[in-house]
Amino acid sequence: MSEKLPNIIYILGDDHRAEQLGCRDHPILQTAHLDALARDGVLFTNAFCTSPACTPSRTCHYTGQWERTHGINFNSESSLSPDAWEESFPMQLKQAGYFLGWVGKNHVPAGGGRSGYDSGYFEDVFDYWYGNHGHSGFYPKQQAGDGGRIYNNANADTQIDIFAEGVLNFLEPQQEFIESRPDSLPRRPAEQPFCLCLTFNLPHAYGTGNMQLRASDDELYRTRYRDQFAEVPLPPTYIPFGDIVEPRLPPEVYNGIHLTSYDYVRDPRSLRERRIREYQTITGMDRMLGNLRHTLERLNLADNTIIVFSTDHGIHHGEHGLGGKCFLYEEDIRIPLIIYDPRRRGRSIARTRDELVAVPDLAPTVLDLCGLDIPDSMQGKSMRALLDGETPEWRTDLFTEQLMDIQNYPRSESVRTRDWKYIRYFQRTEDPRQAGRKFRSTLDDYTECLTSSIKGEKPIYEELFYLKDDPGEITNLADNSTYTDTMQALQVRVTELAREAKADDSPPRTLAFEQGV
Repeated sequence: MSEKLPNIIYILGDDHRAEQLGCRDHPILQTAHLDALARDGVLFTNAFCTSPACTPSRTCHYTGQWERTHGINFNSESSLSPDAWEESFPMQLKQAGYFLGWVGKNHVPAGGGRSGYDSGYFEDVFDYWYGNHGHSGFYPKQQAGDGGRIYNNANADTQIDIFAEGVLNFLEPQQEFIESRPDSLPRRPAEQPFCLCLTFNLPHAYGTGNMQLRASDDELYRTRYRDQFAEVPLPPTYIPFGDIVEPRLPPEVYNGIHLTSYDYVRDPRSLRERRIREYQTITGMDRMLGNLRHTLERLNLADNTIIVFSTDHGIHHGEHGLGGKCFLYEEDIRIPLIIYDPRRRGRSIARTRDELVAVPDLAPTVLDLCGLDIPDSMQGKSMRALLDGETPEWRTDLFTEQLMDIQNYPRSESVRTRDWKYIRYFQRTEDPRQAGRKFRSTLDDYTECLTSSIKGEKPIYEELFYLKDDPGEITNLADNSTYTDTMQALQVRVTELAREAKADDSPPRTLAFEQGV
């Protein structure tokens, strides 16, 4: 293998369901370039996020940690401290001499300030910054708030195409693109290895829900797949909201009220319309990947550029009458994952792997592929041996957690093996001052919730599924005495894994949001 440091392009979608790839035998969606990336690289068919919400999962991606160690969520009221971010894989690469770039959405608060996004920290530590904090929308110039102004120099108006211009300029500086900006963008030094983080806000509802089918939109986003509307599949366990007889979870666990942006799951027609839009944007991302690989070839960068494609988490499409995410069911925790290393392209190795791999594994994998030391703070396992076609000793179970208490979601944690899943839910301490609100947070202290189950907090509801025969998680076996031994073993194991995920008793390396105006 060449001793030259490889380049890294790390691509994340947003709410991208695991089956939404052509190479996963999707009946309608076409993703020719992602399929080619999988053929040339390795497709992981049992890849999972460990926290099914945007901010905690994205923080897991870059830090290689479980949430209860990094301590970042929408309800943590904190941002990552600079010393914590210094141990992320992008910063480890920068310290090794990499030119660091960012294009697209950022949802990882870092560096202090009132929100973790107003500190200017990412803008400082990334050598090339062409992104926005929070949602980008389908038309970022109008829908990304004040942060969308950074995109005003782009010729395009739609997200994928704006980001494509930013990526092209990163790889091959464009004079018109640079001169049309109020401030300068640095040119990538040809002699330096680079790491580019490319982060979409698609097929997330804020993007697909704001598509307007403008006459100026690419035909892809106006007409593609619409001739197959009636054939768009509904999930096997889909329940229209008007047909719900008994809610999936007891009302005392989850009240069933979700954001209006997820209302498309309520009836088959609106769900099919949303799926069409998701297919369109995923195909748009796929087209961009094809153009990206062509550009790498043209610039003689392809043979030494590793490409990672994944997402933050999945999302419910009305399975069991649920919308949104932040549940530990398969729909939310399964993710697509492809890793392509051109240095391994000619090897006779398996192009699909079915080991239980997780988002925290990606950061150490990137560093390992670059021949760099992995910080002790990273909890994931390098997948390099899997990419090499080896059969190393690997985890047989996986811990996932849901610690966001806003938007009515229940706090929960689970252990998943190849055949079984056990989920336990904990009491929400409702704030009586929010009693009349549609969406409520709780009085629970986020930091205490990082360790409460380890210290013996009792669940208020439990679920047990035999995934081998019940992949749709239809039948809860928790109260079936036949499976008492399995239930008890998994109850013990989930606590062991929660303790491992916390690493130690030290508080997260975070900065509390500044108060005041």
